[in-house]
Amino acid sequence: MSLMDIFRSLIGERDGALSTQQGFQSQPDSNGLNFYLPLPAFKALQAGQGSALEKIQLIVLNMLVEQGIAENTANGFHIGAEDIAGMDLEQAEILRLPRRLPGRFLTSISGRTGNSGFRVAITLEMPDGPASFSRKGPYLYLTSSECYWLTPAEIMGLQAWELHESLGPEQRGEAANLRLMAELQTAARSGMRIDLSHFERLDVVVPQNIGVIATRLPDGSLQLCPSLGDGSSADQLEKRWSQLDMTADGGVLRIDNRVLLLDQARMDGIRNVLANKRIPADQVNEFIATPTAFLDAALVNLEVGFSARVAGIGKLQHMDFGVLDATKNDWFALDKRPAPAAILSKLIQSPEDLQRFEEVLQAANEQGATSLSFAGEVIDISDAPTVQQELARARQNMAHVSDSEPHSEEGVLPGEDKEKVGVILKDADEINSALLRKAAAATPLVVPDWSAYAREPFPHQREGIEWMLKLMGAALQDETDDLYRLQGGLLADDMGLGKTYMSLVAVGEYLASQRAADKPQKPVLVVAPLSLLENWEDEVGKTFASIPFRDVVVLQSGRSLRDYRVKGAERESVQLASMIDNSSGMLDEQSIRYALHVGPEAGVHRLDMDRRLVLTTYQTLRDYQFSLCRIDWGMVIFDEAQNIKNPNALQTIAAKGLKADFKLLATGTPVENSLGDFWCLMHTVQPGLLGGWESFRDTWIKPILAASDEERDEVRARLGEQLRRAVGIFMLRRVKEDQLKGLPAKTILSGVEQADHGLQRYAAQLGVVMKGIQLQAYDEVLDSYRARRASAEDMRGTALAALTQLRSISLHPRLENESALYSEDGKQARQLMIESGKLEVLLQLLDEISSKREKVILFMMTKRLQRVLKFWLDQIYDLNVAVINGDTQAVATRAEDMTRKKLIAEFEAKSGFNILIMSPVAAGVGLTVIGANHVVHLERHWNPAKEAQASDRVYRIGQTKPVFIHLPAVTHPQFDSFDVHLDRLLRGKLMLKDAVVTPEAVSESEMMQSMGL
Repeated sequence: MSLMDIFRSLIGERDGALSTQQGFQSQPDSNGLNFYLPLPAFKALQAGQGSALEKIQLIVLNMLVEQGIAENTANGFHIGAEDIAGMDLEQAEILRLPRRLPGRFLTSISGRTGNSGFRVAITLEMPDGPASFSRKGPYLYLTSSECYWLTPAEIMGLQAWELHESLGPEQRGEAANLRLMAELQTAARSGMRIDLSHFERLDVVVPQNIGVIATRLPDGSLQLCPSLGDGSSADQLEKRWSQLDMTADGGVLRIDNRVLLLDQARMDGIRNVLANKRIPADQVNEFIATPTAFLDAALVNLEVGFSARVAGIGKLQHMDFGVLDATKNDWFALDKRPAPAAILSKLIQSPEDLQRFEEVLQAANEQGATSLSFAGEVIDISDAPTVQQELARARQNMAHVSDSEPHSEEGVLPGEDKEKVGVILKDADEINSALLRKAAAATPLVVPDWSAYAREPFPHQREGIEWMLKLMGAALQDETDDLYRLQGGLLADDMGLGKTYMSLVAVGEYLASQRAADKPQKPVLVVAPLSLLENWEDEVGKTFASIPFRDVVVLQSGRSLRDYRVKGAERESVQLASMIDNSSGMLDEQSIRYALHVGPEAGVHRLDMDRRLVLTTYQTLRDYQFSLCRIDWGMVIFDEAQNIKNPNALQTIAAKGLKADFKLLATGTPVENSLGDFWCLMHTVQPGLLGGWESFRDTWIKPILAASDEERDEVRARLGEQLRRAVGIFMLRRVKEDQLKGLPAKTILSGVEQADHGLQRYAAQLGVVMKGIQLQAYDEVLDSYRARRASAEDMRGTALAALTQLRSISLHPRLENESALYSEDGKQARQLMIESGKLEVLLQLLDEISSKREKVILFMMTKRLQRVLKFWLDQIYDLNVAVINGDTQAVATRAEDMTRKKLIAEFEAKSGFNILIMSPVAAGVGLTVIGANHVVHLERHWNPAKEAQASDRVYRIGQTKPVFIHLPAVTHPQFDSFDVHLDRLLRGKLMLKDAVVTPEAVSESEMMQSMGL
């Protein structure tokens, strides 16, 4: 059922007009969309009075305010046009947005791009014919009442067109005309359905900067040619300089099917290179050593400096990690619920299969059995005619098999091999045994002057800082200029030990030592999840008595990214695929289009200023990797470094390619998936320490896979200990329980009977057997899956879809029918909640916590559950429960923004009992909520490391009450339920935990393997 169907009972049928039905009214303006109620009704709704629809709409709108998307108005909310355009379907349905535009746009282009008469007329073609239109904010109007919801691409294209239409004739020069076509092309590539006529075959490019292509001539001299970064060769460009008026402030250059728009700065760069076109043979060495003696670095890009680890830029190759660990679980109780006879046509593929099955069938019939086991399946044979019918079908299938039928290569699907472009790394496959000796023998960088800091460290933090400074000293003293230079370390301290504070002290000491040695105080980069950028900003002020940085730049959308981004530049991760030289697989350095202002040619606008602290995210690192890899950083810190555990991810490759005096990886979960991810982290921070992947896999992974089930835990523990010794000083790992003796007790209670492990204990009151409509819905999914297995070819997709249903039903049997779950009062809310065994357990638990006047965090990922649970709990306990999920804004862009930290502060400020709903994804890192001492994982995360991170938001320095982590589970009366299987799979990951290995998410491939698929 779609959300449109779900909410139809609430909002009634729609015809595309602005609704006047019950609920928030909406009205577009030029900037976006206003949602409003009459002021008395709005105030009453905020006080808890109003219809169910108004209340759920208020929840959604308040969540959008928390994300920084919506703004409060006197009697409602305002959301910008671009945010409305990009809104997800669930929110759109709840807020009653009109449907998407079903038509497409047609263009009529008249005049030449070089003259002021150039014009693009856009018309709309609807399914029933042409229609005139007008735009207001995020809506396209056909009449005063018929409107449609635009996509981001449609708004982008229409805004560019409207701007061009508003220009006077004197402003419609060739550059403005071509810029319009470039923006319409971008909109079309982003999904706008628009016919651009012959311009679809024309690529309009805006060069980022001017570089130099140098060609050695037979007499030893060099011929210089400006490079425009579009992949054009020197020969192509030489033939086309005559198109330009070299005295003009701008120009247009046509090369094949590309049109390049050149502004004054680019023209100045071209003129500078062409004025110094030939370098005599006797001056070539001088030119190579000091190009600025010949060319103006303010006009021409002369600095392309990557680290010793970067070979260049090209197409990335996927690294196959293979199977690392998996066990088989019977998620769908197939052993206890025989498959229907229809599955026989899939199991019997040869005459030998048929003969063997008939023998087994005869023996089973003689014994009077109603089922038998064949080819790993238990099959229902109680209906003899159906069995014979399926056998006949199997014989018929075999008769139609042709040996000449073409087959594709095993495991290769058409179009599956998608190319990615990124920095290409040089191999660091050999183990360099000198690394450990050099690091151990080094002396610490400096002894910190603690008067420069706002507070002195705890003893364990002092130890951690000394460890960093010793490694940093070793790195700065190592003059090796290759892959195996001493580069950094992995701070793998448990959560809550102060990794941010220790890292900032290390940065302060790095800058102080550089200043004392009269060396450059290079910029410092911190890469962290978006949710932690605000925390890093706050910690700077709390750490230093006198801040040592020139300034702090948050390189993120909505903050300072726009100040350093080259105007009109695409993200670097998407702009270069067509420019790779197929013979070498690499991109010529002069053709790289940098999207950020870096290097001396950027002047005062350059990002890489000395003593600057740059805070950014892993996504920004991925999108602007060439610019960021070009900068010579002093220190690079990767916070929550498990984000670069995947060697095939662009952000991991970019992280390895960054150039720095010292790299520090910080994570409380040093390995998130078997030992392969630990190799990736160490390969990032110190190449050569553990060698290449293949030798690492043979040494550390294969012995675990080869061990028997009885031996595997012992083998894991032994290899983990050996691996810890192998990395030596390059990793510091401390756990909270050993370091913070003053913390209260932490107890983990689970409703799964077999769950006793480590700190985790079985608590019978947290487990409940499903019944009623929940049991009925659960069994219907199992029966449906069993039936589909007989005929479905794509069992992977079928299994994942069924698992999703089982997970949802385990939360609440009617969760998909959201509109039926909104109650009128607290009594009805309780009745709706106890339809789910798990939510019945939750109610009992919340009543107990409420009686103690304590606080609790409820963790879940499903937004639909977050919404309805907030709705119910507000009614039952007379609260205003805050929801912090993956969409909640992490960084404030306005003073009034409700960020995660502000919501948590309000939650903790309320005296006595209070509830906070959080997503483990949003809360897994960087947030402290010590006002709560209860955590309930209502919906468990696939990643036990993220679950532990989320739990430990309450178990940190400052917590004074005993902490309880509750894991409620709903079980099946006959066989293991979804919750039981998930707990078993996650505990299998937890078996890897020792000083090195911490568990990771259950991947989709592992899920499939655990089902035997």
